[in-house]
Amino acid sequence: MYSPERLIENLSGYLGELAELISAAAQADPAEKSRLFIEKSNIETYVGKLEALPGSHRLDAKHIEAGLALEPHPEGGFYREFIRTDACTVIFYLLPEQAISSWHSLKDTQERFRLISGESLLIPKIDAGGLWKSEEAVTYENDVVIEKNQDFGDWFGAYSSGEYGLVTCECRGPFEFAKFKIVDQESLAAFHDQNPGHKTTIDRLSPKAA
Repeated sequence: MYSPERLIENLSGYLGELAELISAAAQADPAEKSRLFIEKSNIETYVGKLEALPGSHRLDAKHIEAGLALEPHPEGGFYREFIRTDACTVIFYLLPEQAISSWHSLKDTQERFRLISGESLLIPKIDAGGLWKSEEAVTYENDVVIEKNQDFGDWFGAYSSGEYGLVTCECRGPFEFAKFKIVDQESLAAFHDQNPGHKTTIDRLSPKAA
C-alpha cells in the first residue's frame, strides 16, 4: 500500500496517457504540447526518485507532496492538475490522515476517484436535498464515481482510512472552479437537522472556516 513499486506502476500508466496527448497536440497546439511535456517531465523525475528508493521503503505523505509538487486545495488536502482537455481534467489528490476533503458539490461534472498509493479514502455523500445517501470506499479494487448533474448535485467529502491516500480524480465536464462550491453554514445546519445519526461524520468534514 505504501510501497514505491505500487506508485511507480500507477504513475507509468499516466505517463503513457500524457505521451499520447503530447503526440496529438504536436501540430494542433504547441502551447498545450509544452504544458503537457512539463507535467510528463515532472512525473518522470519523481518516478526516477521512487526507483532509487530501497524496495522496503515506506512512502509517506510529505514525500509524495514534495515529489509531485502538490499544492493546497481549497477543500483541504493537496493536489496538482496534470491533464486538461476539452472533455476532462485529471488531478493527483493527496489526503494525509489528519486532513479532510470538506463537504462540497459540483455542477455539470462527473468525478471518478482512483486510488494509486496508500490506504483507501472514504467518501460520504449527502444528496442535493440534504439527506444522507451513502459512504463509499475508494480502494485498489473499487473506484468511486460522483455522478453528473446539470445543477449542483450530491454533497461529498473524504477522509483517509490510514496514514494517507493518494488518488487521481478524473472530472468529465471538465472541472472548473466556477462549477465547484464548498458547503456553507446554512447547508451544514440542514445536514444536522435531517441526519442526526450522522453528526460525527458531518462535523468531521465541515470546513475549518465554516
